[in-house]
Amino acid sequence: MKWLSRFSFHRRLQFTFLILILLPFIVVTFWSYTSVRENVSDKITRSNEETLKVIANQIEKTVDSISFVSVYFSEAYDPAVLESLRYLKNSVNFGNYGVYTHYNKLKTTANILSVQSLDADLQIMLVNRENRILIGNQDIPVFSVLPERLLQESGKLDEREKIALQWFPYGGDPSAPDYYYAVRFITDPLNQDKLATLYVGIPSHYFHNLLDTGNNANVLSLVDQMGRSIAVKGGNDTPAKGSLLVSEARIPKVGWLLTSETPRSSIDSHINREFLVSISIVGLFFLAFLILSMLWAGYINKPISLLRASVKQYVGGNRAVRIPVRGKDEVAVLSAAFNQMLEDMNQLLQQVESEQEEKRRLELQALAAQIRPHFLLNTLNSIKVDLLLSGDQPHGAMIDALMKLLRVYVHVDQPLELAEECKVLGSYVQVMQIRNRLDIAFQCVLDGNVGGIMLPRLLLQPIVENAISHGFSARPANPAIWLEASMEEDLLKISIRDNGRGMQDDKLQRLNRRLLGTEDTTLWPEKGVGLVNTARRLQVLYGYRARLSAQAGTDGGMTFTLYIPVTSEKEAVPLDDPDAD
Repeated sequence: MKWLSRFSFHRRLQFTFLILILLPFIVVTFWSYTSVRENVSDKITRSNEETLKVIANQIEKTVDSISFVSVYFSEAYDPAVLESLRYLKNSVNFGNYGVYTHYNKLKTTANILSVQSLDADLQIMLVNRENRILIGNQDIPVFSVLPERLLQESGKLDEREKIALQWFPYGGDPSAPDYYYAVRFITDPLNQDKLATLYVGIPSHYFHNLLDTGNNANVLSLVDQMGRSIAVKGGNDTPAKGSLLVSEARIPKVGWLLTSETPRSSIDSHINREFLVSISIVGLFFLAFLILSMLWAGYINKPISLLRASVKQYVGGNRAVRIPVRGKDEVAVLSAAFNQMLEDMNQLLQQVESEQEEKRRLELQALAAQIRPHFLLNTLNSIKVDLLLSGDQPHGAMIDALMKLLRVYVHVDQPLELAEECKVLGSYVQVMQIRNRLDIAFQCVLDGNVGGIMLPRLLLQPIVENAISHGFSARPANPAIWLEASMEEDLLKISIRDNGRGMQDDKLQRLNRRLLGTEDTTLWPEKGVGLVNTARRLQVLYGYRARLSAQAGTDGGMTFTLYIPVTSEKEAVPLDDPDAD
């Protein structure tokens, strides 16, 4: 960088403008282009996925309509329909009045069922064993012979399949057939004799209307479970080059696959045009700014040389020097600011001395605050010893439990091992037993090495307190609380359950919504405050993966489950916590 010293301040200022403005502009422009390109691609992909879902749902509704029609005929829910199918299974014309009567029954049923498929413009044909069309569209004569090609295509199907629909393409180009037929063989439920064959054809224009998104660059294709093309829509005459944005949707009932392919080049071309216009406009502004900055740098450089002489005197050791202020230009403002800075430095030194004195006073107050809890602990310890020496074991144990809780409360800001937290909970339950005159059993089971995991102090106490205050308010015969902890992958799972009175389902659902933060807490501000605070504390300390949930117990009572992510930082060595003498 020595070569810069050969240039004047004026020139170096110009180089600074070029480097510190042009370089970030290039970096930001490249990053913006990449980010916009990816964001647009993601949005188009999500849009294609939503479009495919809508199209798949519509096709699935059409398939359901076809299935309903086929099931109605094949399962013979109407005895009259079954009788008509038996009568007409070998008919080739209107030979007698009975044929005409049974034909009208089938036609009436077919007209009712065809109402469900009006939107799809389906081609429904009911063909008897003689390959004569009994029921068909208006342009198909009754008892006309089934087209030979259609008969050949359906002859490849398995006539032993009586339950599932069988599909095949028919007519037109193999990549875009005129119809896609569903076939079901109708048999007599008494002797399994074949009565008729039901053909339901979906026309190609139905698929083309569904697949038409208005974007010719987007290619939508539908293939069946055997890989045969059903319909293709979109795409230019020239094949797409480069990578494609591909989205897929499966129609589970028939196994068809709906695919959307959008060439990335069509997206990039639009983005490139937008960025070219934007960069051109910004480039013009940048060029104008560059010229103005060069002129401004030359103007600033002249008065700075005048200020430099006064600064040299101050650097030479003359601390009492003050820069003379003349006029109201920039140099005058800078000189006045420099003089004010010297005055502020003197005031800052005085302020630092005052703050140091205040800090020493606060440290003495903190030391005094620390001594008072230890004085109370020492006093309680003396009382405990006197009670134990006098043989009063219950009250001595109560004082000992109070001392343990007080030690925890004194250092509430320091983490604690899970095993030690269980001991603290045991002391808390012991105190609450005497206070509420209940014989509460408390059991803690820690799986593996989870007892050494560090947790915030008093994290679990609100849950135990809730079990005692609310769960045991009815004073059960044998109240008990169980705590179990284990690892599930990288999550620490802690379950706390009781055998109290439990909670109604609606209140339990409302409590879970409050624990997840999805319900306004102002509606019930006085209920479940400790549990809600515990849930919020988990999320603040461990992030979104940590949670607290409530469930009804299998044998009564409640079960609260905590999930806490465990990392190496959370498994720190506990700090020393010296007790009172």
